[in-house]
Amino acid sequence: MIIIQTTINEEKKAHDLINLLLETKKIACGTFNKIQSSYIWKEELIEESELEVSLYTKESYMYEVVDIVKQRHSYDLPKITVIEPVYTLPEYEEWVKNSTT
Repeated sequence: MIIIQTTINEEKKAHDLINLLLETKKIACGTFNKIQSSYIWKEELIEESELEVSLYTKESYMYEVVDIVKQRHSYDLPKITVIEPVYTLPEYEEWVKNSTT
């Protein structure tokens, strides 16, 4: 199992992305949390509220999910990272595997 993370600026966009990936069975679960981001972009300090989105899927879907996230993203340069958990409860990992096609 892997977790693909991105940041999105609108709650509706986060819901829409998660729902699309759930409906197409590319992820087993999607979550998002409100965060505060600070970064330099085009030589300007940016401080803004965002949503950090986590998408739980099996490793074989990594590139497909990443491509979907990139295609639907509104940012010029989206944060897209992939996390491999050190440990996952075996029953949860099995559920993720069985929930994706």
